[in-house]
Amino acid sequence: MISHSKLKHIITNIQNKKILVVGDIMLDKYVFGLVDRISPEAPIPIVRVENTKLSEGGAGNVIKNLNSLGIKTSFISVIGNDESGKLLKARFKKLKNIEYALLQDNSRNTTLKTRYMANGQQLLRTDQETAIPLNTIFKQKVLKYFKLFMKQADIIIFSDYGKGLFIDENFCKKLIKLANLKNKKVIVDPKGDNFAKYAGSFFITPNTKESYKATHINPKNNNLAIKCGKYIIKNKWSQNVLLTRGENGLSLINKNNVYHLKSNAEEVFDVTGAGDTVIALFTAALSISNNHIDSAHFANLGASIAVKKIGASSVNKDEIYKIAIKDKNSKILSNRDLLKNINGWRDNNETIGFTNGCFDLLHSGHIDMFQKASDACDKLVVAVNSDQSIKRLKGKERPILDIQAREKLLNSLKMIDCVISFDEDTPIKLIKKIKPNILFKGADYKIKEIVGADYIKKLGGKVIRISLTKNQSTTRLISKLNKNK
Repeated sequence: MISHSKLKHIITNIQNKKILVVGDIMLDKYVFGLVDRISPEAPIPIVRVENTKLSEGGAGNVIKNLNSLGIKTSFISVIGNDESGKLLKARFKKLKNIEYALLQDNSRNTTLKTRYMANGQQLLRTDQETAIPLNTIFKQKVLKYFKLFMKQADIIIFSDYGKGLFIDENFCKKLIKLANLKNKKVIVDPKGDNFAKYAGSFFITPNTKESYKATHINPKNNNLAIKCGKYIIKNKWSQNVLLTRGENGLSLINKNNVYHLKSNAEEVFDVTGAGDTVIALFTAALSISNNHIDSAHFANLGASIAVKKIGASSVNKDEIYKIAIKDKNSKILSNRDLLKNINGWRDNNETIGFTNGCFDLLHSGHIDMFQKASDACDKLVVAVNSDQSIKRLKGKERPILDIQAREKLLNSLKMIDCVISFDEDTPIKLIKKIKPNILFKGADYKIKEIVGADYIKKLGGKVIRISLTKNQSTTRLISKLNKNK
């Protein structure tokens, strides 16, 4: 796991760099709806469309990831003279810190991928595209902008989706050779089974399927991943390999060294665009340091965020910081990791205590309560309402501190053993999962008002009401602050 200081160094310094992205752009369209019946015309579902969403896809998603981290970028791609191309141009005009050349080729269609989503599942995808090599005129145009943008670029990304820019092997090699002559590193996200066209690149980042097609070695375990990566390096298709292996994480393979990173993803909703996030963050980190391992860890953090989102999406620095603090030493846990800890504590016959609250503006009254609760049990779990939960309970002006800040404060308290957030109005689901031996709540609550009290008593547990510290409450603090305005 990358340290917080290194993470901060990367995020701060990448904003002083400029990255050139060359690749196949596409427009991603998502059609969301509901399915509640089958068509009488054929055994297919009828989707009742509720809304649609457009997004930059392919190399456009690489740009979107870099842009969301505040990195300056240059971009070269080819579009058609059609509605999808016009929409992409309009979307790019809204981006900041970017110079771009969206070259219009009247002989091709802009790639449009339309995904039909219903009840949380993708039902169908349609593709409109023209996957043909660039003609001589457009090769010259790409070359012109490549030479121009490369002058100010610190590092270069090739995002190959097999739609045209890199189909011609000689043209791809020519661009890499030009970059190497100017001492610019090229990082490649490959496509197809011909990795030879990427010869001279500094890093190649294939996924499992792509690497198998090119090498005929299935990297299904660490040993085969190493064999696959070494095969790519031996054939001089790239100097180094970052193999993305889905739930098996990443494998970083150099000529003399190998390093495997476990996946940080807790839940996977959609892997669409995860490779774009990996190459964007990996390259960004490489632009400020030659530390391949730290760069891979940075990319791994980003990928674990991207796969939780629907469709090709970008990640931002706040999301990265949040997930980074949930490392093995952190007390801020996911549901899965919490249950692992709970089971371990039970195996050791330790008494588990539970309390919950908003804890917005932590004060001495909270500290006193946590200390008393901690003294009465072996392990104390503190559940905290999410931002949306608090807004529903206390109004749109709350919370004062967001969930990341509140979790961080609770995480710093020695008497607390675990911090977990919940989105519901009450923690009853968590209580039923954890089944604590003792439920703690402030003495201002009557037993019948304490959520989960009846449930815990039925299990043979105890409910303890803790006396409050006088003149200490969040409401009182907010009132004082408002008076002093």
